[in-house]
Amino acid sequence: MIEHARQCLEAESSADPQTLRNASGAELLPLLYARAGAAIACGAEGVPMLVREIRHVEAAVVVNLETYGGHETVLCEGHTLLGRFAALAEHARTGRTVEGILRLPRSTPQAPCG
Repeated sequence: MIEHARQCLEAESSADPQTLRNASGAELLPLLYARAGAAIACGAEGVPMLVREIRHVEAAVVVNLETYGGHETVLCEGHTLLGRFAALAEHARTGRTVEGILRLPRSTPQAPCG
């Protein structure tokens, strides 16, 4: 998704390459890959992101939505993802550094149904 957004922006813009990488979210790819690997290894529910990083991924989603010509599945998934990002940004947690490693507090456990 991010790579597609970068390619679309490069094709349509005369901005410098660094600006296009930043706008498409491509700068985040190495960070997100590393975090995803760590999250999977630790059994985490998702990949931690900084609130300021979410806006870059949101921009990539919007570019993708605009370039896929209104395909229903893409639109539905894209808007669902944008809604998820909005919810995550609203429920951001403050991290702390422990021995040079950023740690987030655990999520509040949900009450069991029933």
